[in-house]
Amino acid sequence: MRYIRFVFICAMILLLSLLPSPVYCSTEEKAMIYYSEETLTAGDTVQLEQDYSFKLMDASEDSGDILVKVYYKDEEIDIGDSFGDEDNPFEYIVTIKEEDEDEEEEEIDYLVIRITPVDFDEKDDSISVDVEIEQFLDPEQDDDDFLMLDTSKSVKVGETLPLEEGYTLDANDMEDDSVIIELSKDGKSLKKEELEVDDIFSYSKSVDNSARTIFIARVSKFFESSTSSTVILKDVTQRPDLEKSDAEDISENKSNDTQPLMSIPDSIGSNEEDMNNAATQGVQNSSSSSINNGNGTETDYVNTDSFMPILFVVIITIGIAILKLS
Repeated sequence: MRYIRFVFICAMILLLSLLPSPVYCSTEEKAMIYYSEETLTAGDTVQLEQDYSFKLMDASEDSGDILVKVYYKDEEIDIGDSFGDEDNPFEYIVTIKEEDEDEEEEEIDYLVIRITPVDFDEKDDSISVDVEIEQFLDPEQDDDDFLMLDTSKSVKVGETLPLEEGYTLDANDMEDDSVIIELSKDGKSLKKEELEVDDIFSYSKSVDNSARTIFIARVSKFFESSTSSTVILKDVTQRPDLEKSDAEDISENKSNDTQPLMSIPDSIGSNEEDMNNAATQGVQNSSSSSINNGNGTETDYVNTDSFMPILFVVIITIGIAILKLS
């Protein structure tokens, strides 16, 4: 009897050792490519970047939940749980299989869309909800249409920071906790907004019924010296400003024509003259393989590691049965 038990235990240990061990990883974010704050009611649709969109299906002021559906090229993506609230926003995540440095395959989760309800308002038997919408670069999409991507910039208060294609950025009226940022093109003001640290400045246009974010940046910090004040921006991204008739004529050589330069770090050294020399970082695309899920690529949304405890219980049950029979 002891011999049989010993053989059984050894067999179980060997079997468990052959099972793949679960790999747990946090969700990663690529560059932010879209941001807006919208007031929506049930049935409203918001067009996003990279042919994505979403529809607000319903909202509940009592529970604070929203129910949404996500679409890729107007086709609904089956993502299961589509609820979100202020503390647990709705998130659309793609899981991509990639090879690490040791050429071993691993699964990485990338956040693509986050929708956060921040306030509800009930009027005339209908509920409107204020939402914060964030979209990040989908690594599976072949998208190199950027003049700048996820870089850093600095703009001195009272001076003009030149961007691409005639765009400029100005910072004025900087106080201890806020600054006024103004985006212009060819001298014409397009958007002016008062921002605090970690706020996002975004300017978008509608091109062929899809959103096109021309410029987006996050306020990283303020730097003041005895002679000047500077606003440091991070997550800076700029796309070409295409007119509607030019939407299908996106330059394919933009990433090759723009040499990647070093970005400005968040920490500021003593030499303030160099702070405006930061420019575009190269677009980095990860190699991936996936499962077809409505967007023409292969994406795996199922974490098979969740079946490990079930398998373990089955093995133990079989073992107990064998012991009783023996």
